[in-house]
Amino acid sequence: MARAARERSEQEREAERSEQERGTTGISATTFQSAHAHKLRSATGAMVSQFSTDTAEQAILVRAAASAVGLGEGPFRFLRFGINNVYINDDDLVVARVAPPHETFDIASDRLQNIELLVGAGAPLLRPLTSVLELADGRFVTYWPLADADRTISVSDMAALIAQWHCVSPPLSLEMWTPGYDDARRERMIAAGLEVNVPASALDFLLTELEDARALLFEYWDELPHTHPVVPVHGDLYPGNVVFHDGRYLLIDCDFLCSGPPEADLTQIVSHYEREVGDLSGRILAEYGLPVDEEFLRCATRVRELTHGLWLVSMWDMRPESREELRIRVENWDDRSVRWTFL
Repeated sequence: MARAARERSEQEREAERSEQERGTTGISATTFQSAHAHKLRSATGAMVSQFSTDTAEQAILVRAAASAVGLGEGPFRFLRFGINNVYINDDDLVVARVAPPHETFDIASDRLQNIELLVGAGAPLLRPLTSVLELADGRFVTYWPLADADRTISVSDMAALIAQWHCVSPPLSLEMWTPGYDDARRERMIAAGLEVNVPASALDFLLTELEDARALLFEYWDELPHTHPVVPVHGDLYPGNVVFHDGRYLLIDCDFLCSGPPEADLTQIVSHYEREVGDLSGRILAEYGLPVDEEFLRCATRVRELTHGLWLVSMWDMRPESREELRIRVENWDDRSVRWTFL
């Protein structure tokens, strides 16, 4: 792995040095909002417009676009908000994923192209039914087979699936993961949290801990040897993004698809088996069987967990259950016996 691919830009390093010289020791919700006021307004607008969508009206647009490309005439029902708005057509066994407002046609198309390249190379990914289509409201939609998402995957099968995934050579067109890869997404989540009544103490905790964890992660990243493995990175790898289709398990929801060290892709699965299920992370890593830098993985997992905390912040008004989940996590962050629920 080339060092140039891992290093931050000189501008970012210079900004950090300037901040240190001014004596800045942490990022509070207040100082973050002040320093990034313009970005927060635009980011919040994107987040709010995503969740204020009239889903009944959008379902009609999704149905019309599906019908136009021969995917059947059945109605689509709204399933959930997330990175995408997700709809299901039970009659024709089709899933529609409507991209967030900030996602461009080129980004969505590049992702689908990379999925096709990876599937052609043997990657266990669900293949889309169509190319990217534009709805009448200007949002972009992709259509997928409705697969079995209710079948429980065992730890052994999950480990084997991840190992199969990581043994595929990533296409050169994939963006390289770095510790700052999710920064824009984190900023959108923080922006959404600042617009609602999230307790300042909870947001300050997440931001302060994230700043420290992210700085440490960059240190580990800079020390990785050039020979460290580079694999396709799904970015949200856990049983909730696995379906059973045509007799095998496949990965879905590749919104954060990139390439990078395997540890970057193991964070969510480690967190899932430690925080939600129980202490099974050691077992899945053992059955995964490929080399892992455990210190790097532990640090990357902490960054991932704090980022997921920010996701709960962004869901404060949209999903009321996120409020209690955030409280439980913040109050018991270092207590591994307290179980989390991944909403």
